[in-house]
Amino acid sequence: MEDKFDLILTAIKELSSEVSAIKSDVHSLKEGQERIEKRLDSIDSKIAGIPDSYENLENFVGKQQRIIDELSARSVEHGVEIKTLNRMVRNQ
Repeated sequence: MEDKFDLILTAIKELSSEVSAIKSDVHSLKEGQERIEKRLDSIDSKIAGIPDSYENLENFVGKQQRIIDELSARSVEHGVEIKTLNRMVRNQ
């Protein structure tokens, strides 16, 4: 009879050890999940900022394009003026 109790006690100790290991694993999983949730929150906030950044970039590119167009027009005007001046110098 005592042998049966010893076997039961040994089985209970083994189960207790396994339960402790499972608790430790669950704790590690919870910590990992918390880290993932924090990273996900960070990613979500960055994604939420993309439309504003994109709009700012579009505005910046639009301004740059207008400047390029204006400089291009001036360049054409200056080219015409230079040709006119060259003709005037040659005709003198």
